[in-house]
Amino acid sequence: MLAFVDETGDRGTGPKASRFFSMAGVVVAEEDYAALSAAIIGIKARFGVEKAKPLHWKDHVKTFDRRQFVARELSNIPGLIINYVIFEKAAIPHTAGMRSDQSTFYNYTAGLMMERLLLTAQYWPGQTRDVRVSFGHVRGFDHDKTLDYFRIKKEQGQGPARWSLLEGTPRFLAMSTNSGMQAADQYAGMLSAAMNVDRFGGYEAQHLLSVRPQIRRSSSGSSAGYGFKTMTQQVTLQSYPWWPAGGL
Repeated sequence: MLAFVDETGDRGTGPKASRFFSMAGVVVAEEDYAALSAAIIGIKARFGVEKAKPLHWKDHVKTFDRRQFVARELSNIPGLIINYVIFEKAAIPHTAGMRSDQSTFYNYTAGLMMERLLLTAQYWPGQTRDVRVSFGHVRGFDHDKTLDYFRIKKEQGQGPARWSLLEGTPRFLAMSTNSGMQAADQYAGMLSAAMNVDRFGGYEAQHLLSVRPQIRRSSSGSSAGYGFKTMTQQVTLQSYPWWPAGGL
């Protein structure tokens, strides 16, 4: 299996910081990567994005019709599974280290994402699989510390995730290197559009809701804590006008 992770929002906690810091993790079977790549190439062609340039949500997918098109194309990729990890900064305890240390904040979020990717591999339909993981490269960030954090989690062996399913060492890639990273950027953008208020006080959740069937779920059909892991205030999700009555 192949997994690609991108982030949305910043890790700051000051007055000008984003409300959320989140990660989106795209998972596909290796045999289905060609379909994912074809979808990204097709989207870029429709939008007139040069082949050598990566598809960026914030640069190339600014309008509703483009976002609708991207969501529709990606929702048709066979077997693709999404995992989201979402932090609402107002819900982070004031004594928590991630409030003052952006490296700690990133690594903790990435660790939660890694666990979900490993669980996706463990319970992959048909059989358990190994997974190769790639994160988006963050400029100026020491990713060696992230790898150290992953090693500690693996050595501790706590929780249900089987770290033995991780194939090799996670990589930190530039967006332009492959279609998987560009797809992760699109799913992160859909999440951001749904959860962050626009200048007129509204939310654009249609795109996230259209890829809702791709979000990883429990055997009973719930995404909460599975493919939609949230650390938010108690009323945050239910306060959205678009939030489904039975949860996402």
